[in-house]
Amino acid sequence: MTTRTDLITQIGTNLTAYTAYKVSDKLPFDSSDIPLFQKNMKVVYVDKEDEITEPYLQVLDGTNCDLKTTTVQAYLTSDAKILPTDIDAVLTACLAARSAISGTTEITSGVSTEISDDYITYTFEYQFSQVV
Repeated sequence: MTTRTDLITQIGTNLTAYTAYKVSDKLPFDSSDIPLFQKNMKVVYVDKEDEITEPYLQVLDGTNCDLKTTTVQAYLTSDAKILPTDIDAVLTACLAARSAISGTTEITSGVSTEISDDYITYTFEYQFSQVV
């Protein structure tokens, strides 16, 4: 399975207690110049994976170890005028989905917010690094 697929599965599992929220397996593309996550509020959309591999360690025998970092972003939009009472718990549940990815050296995640018109969009960024 891919990192994106594993995240989608785990976010869905973590959100089962919050019935007003869903997770989509679709990419967060635009539909009529509006991102799907703004068009379909309270639905988490997980973007495609972005991988970077860079030299990490070179040992004396010429063997190289690289560090592969996979970054995945996810989006969730809600009404900015009247925030849902469970939004903090939902954000925590989405961030906790990072635990589904195994075989990593380092895992980081965070969330940022952007308010536009009457919408608040939460952007989650997950980074998974492993020595390869």
